[in-house]
Amino acid sequence: MVDTLALEPITCPLCGAAHATPLWQERDVALGVPGLFPVARCGDCGLLYQNPRVRIDDMTRMYPADYPPHARNPDVARALADGAAVRTVLADRLGYRHLAATATWRGRVAARLRRRRIEKNFPPWVGEGRLLDVGCATGRFLQRMKAIGWRVSGIELDPEAAATAKTVTPDVVIGDPSTVTLPARHFDLITAFHVIEHLPDPLGALRNMLGWLAPGGLMIVEVPNAGGWGGRLFRRYWSGLDYPRHLVHFTPATMGAMVERAGGRVVGELHWSKPRWITRSMRHWLGSRPGAGARLALAALDSRLGGGLVKLVLEVALRPASLARAGEVARYFIRHAEAVR
Repeated sequence: MVDTLALEPITCPLCGAAHATPLWQERDVALGVPGLFPVARCGDCGLLYQNPRVRIDDMTRMYPADYPPHARNPDVARALADGAAVRTVLADRLGYRHLAATATWRGRVAARLRRRRIEKNFPPWVGEGRLLDVGCATGRFLQRMKAIGWRVSGIELDPEAAATAKTVTPDVVIGDPSTVTLPARHFDLITAFHVIEHLPDPLGALRNMLGWLAPGGLMIVEVPNAGGWGGRLFRRYWSGLDYPRHLVHFTPATMGAMVERAGGRVVGELHWSKPRWITRSMRHWLGSRPGAGARLALAALDSRLGGGLVKLVLEVALRPASLARAGEVARYFIRHAEAVR
């Protein structure tokens, strides 16, 4: 039998307060790591975080050997299927002047129809095109960005994933972004997709990242949104909590506060939801309910007809979430604080 992970009490990762209100504890419903993992709310700043937290020397055990790294922009591959449309949007809308090309009328139509999806899946061009991806995993995102002209570098905690990423670029550092040393004010764009919530010291990581950001540079951080509709509705059963791997659970308010404490400023946000994220939380909730009614509802949700109907309803119901800053995922655009005063 696998031993449960060791836990230790911690102070708030945002404000350092020692007082936190316990909310609940739950098991790992996604990957089955043994144990119960608590969530607490800071009594001073309101941050949600794991406390007691998995002990740092036990954190590698939160990730099974076959742990699938968080996907980087899963729709990029589909967007790349029409190179002319992608190049048109990148050149006309996102500053990729080196990709400018004369598109046919079909390419222009395709670019207009798919503009929003392409803009969501590609960052704007910044400065000299020096990109650092924090938590680069096996380098899939680095490879895509290199293909459109970026000079790419990465940071990755897992040595095996980092070894694969080094086949894309030799500039991959193994380590935690809160302790890694890199050149100051060097990178024009720094990205961190679904990474910050995994870190024991997210404030230290953000402070370092801002230190590595060149003047006029842009940082993009994407995390699950604990302040969204799903988090508020499902609470302990919300799939975005991902016990025990997510150590900190951000709302727009607490992310903004942590970025400011690190020396930055959130200058833009993008929120969105997908039906499958909500249905995942529904499965967690139904799976915890006793009785035949919950089992029947779960079976209906997993059926082709029931799942299809739920997806159709959610497609419509979730559209306002982005406007209300209440999506399942939030992407934050961040600059140096002094640059936006």
